[in-house]
Amino acid sequence: VQQGWFNLFAPGGADDRRLMKYRLFFADERGRPCTLTGQKNVLHGPPTRIWPDTSTLYTRILEGHVEEEQEEDAPVLGAGVLEIKLTDFARQLTTFRTSGPDGALALAGFGKFFAGELWEVYGPDLG
Repeated sequence: VQQGWFNLFAPGGADDRRLMKYRLFFADERGRPCTLTGQKNVLHGPPTRIWPDTSTLYTRILEGHVEEEQEEDAPVLGAGVLEIKLTDFARQLTTFRTSGPDGALALAGFGKFFAGELWEVYGPDLG
């Protein structure tokens, strides 16, 4: 990967929808530029949807280094669905690292943000 972006809980067009958006610029085995683009759809529904929605990434591999506004016209080299297993996610959580005097506080803040966004989408309709 030469360059990449990740948008966590980006607006999804409705108050009860968020997107997790991925864009990675890389080179294939022959050195040709490619882009992996993907998104997770985080949609309002029962809490049982949290895991499937946040662990399923719908992807496409595009020819060239393609910005979001260029995607529609980019040649598609491949497409698929990536899923992370719960045990792999648990192992991934052990890799989080922080530094500096407020590192642990920053990590806790991230956890609070993540849980809060999930509550906004999957929590009960109170209005």
